[in-house]
Amino acid sequence: DALGCVASELERLHARTGRRIRLALEPEPGCTIETVRQAAEFLAGFAPEWIGICFDACHLAVQFEEPEEALQLLADSGVPVVKAQVSNALRVEEPGSPAGQELLRRFNEPRFMHQVRERVNGRVEGVDDLPEALAGGLPGESEWRVHFHVPVNDAQHTTQPELERALERLLASDGGPATAHFEVETYTWNVMPGRDHGDEDLVEGIAQELDWTRQRFIEHGAEVVA
Repeated sequence: DALGCVASELERLHARTGRRIRLALEPEPGCTIETVRQAAEFLAGFAPEWIGICFDACHLAVQFEEPEEALQLLADSGVPVVKAQVSNALRVEEPGSPAGQELLRRFNEPRFMHQVRERVNGRVEGVDDLPEALAGGLPGESEWRVHFHVPVNDAQHTTQPELERALERLLASDGGPATAHFEVETYTWNVMPGRDHGDEDLVEGIAQELDWTRQRFIEHGAEVVA
């Protein structure tokens, strides 16, 4: 299959050049593989030297997956974390309330898709974008998690607790960090409500995110070079 061809070519490239390149597949809400669980099942035992996953903390939280359980599933399936994306999702605890609706409308913008998930009768149900959810596509009777990447240092109305737990597990894995490749991934600055969207605001926001992430690394015993 296609992935088998990719793995074989990556192996040949390494033998020819000495360069080791790995492919990181990223589960995402609304895609064929939405969850880390699905990715672990799909990739179990398949070319782990060359193919693994991109572990996105925002996507994980949106799908209501628990970081500890997800990472254990990957370990049990022999699927490596090639790359981790340090990212934070929007959380609205009472989406049906006037305050919840007002908050959601602030983040309702047309440039990016913002998949929304809610637990309904013990199952995770969802729609592909925020306008559909606001129009009644979900019951709105319990917490909504929205695929809108918000600053990782922002604790209000976010999945930052899930992100912190994911980082703790990623950094404290047996034998060292689960991956050496961490990326802070907030790409929504130019549509973020409450920001002035200028260059200075962007630089300040990114610096604050990197500082917050650096502090989490230090707390969990990682060696950080200044």
